[in-house]
Amino acid sequence: MHNYLELFLEYLKSERNVSQNTVQSYFLDLQDFLVHVDIDSEVTEEKITDYLEILKNKNFQVSTVKRKISALKQFFQFLVTEELIEQNPMTFIRQPKSCRALPKIISEDTVKKLRDATSTFSLEDQIRADLILYLLYGSGLRVSELISLKMNSFVEDKFIRIFGKGRKERIVPVTHQVFELLKQWNEIKPFSAWLFPSKNPEKHITRQRSCQIIKDVAAMSGVDPEKVSPHVLRHAFATHVLDHGADLLSVKKMLGHESISTTEIYTHVSRAKLKEVVNKYHPLSDKNLSGKLNE
Repeated sequence: MHNYLELFLEYLKSERNVSQNTVQSYFLDLQDFLVHVDIDSEVTEEKITDYLEILKNKNFQVSTVKRKISALKQFFQFLVTEELIEQNPMTFIRQPKSCRALPKIISEDTVKKLRDATSTFSLEDQIRADLILYLLYGSGLRVSELISLKMNSFVEDKFIRIFGKGRKERIVPVTHQVFELLKQWNEIKPFSAWLFPSKNPEKHITRQRSCQIIKDVAAMSGVDPEKVSPHVLRHAFATHVLDHGADLLSVKKMLGHESISTTEIYTHVSRAKLKEVVNKYHPLSDKNLSGKLNE
């Protein structure tokens, strides 16, 4: 079965053109399965359900269990297609139901505090932090897309070429501040093909380092660092542009979502915000009525 796993991972890379991060995710999920399941004999549906019970007892989040089930389904479907096994033990395994949680966002005022806070940094750190903020919040990039940007990723002084999930390419507009910062950054950053090189200029900074930069900015601004991350800034980008009248399809393209339903989650955030405003300020809200009754 371990040999089958290697074949499957090679299939993902060579035929499905899956990103290295995704391949690694599949490997970890399937390796966990192989550790907990007796693979010396046939893998049956019963063994699958026993494994899922183990996950349940470990209190994994539903989203994590769903991801692991998806990996197993694709793995065993591959084995059946390649005629390496006869029966697919995942045929009758269903995904658990879950309610999609609303993404965490920060307000426009909070973003302004973050932007203002970078002025206390050294010039090099300030320009780098500003570029990161403007690309995450100004263009809605994923952190993996941010750190893998190269100097030649910028096109026509207005756009940036992104290779997102599955190496799918999209063109995203950037704010004018980015190009102003880019000119300054190019003069002081170490010589490298990467926009954000690490100490070794042949490599880019890590996800962890980019996250730490954001949290350092948050701490300096007086904002709780636990409430700010690259992904929170991406969420804020989507929610704020929708609040200001952007259409859903345009936001979907900028975020690189496969399905419009993924983007629609941000309209729910906006609705939740509106509901909160009404409940807090409308004279007929329960809160205001109870206050008047107590007077």
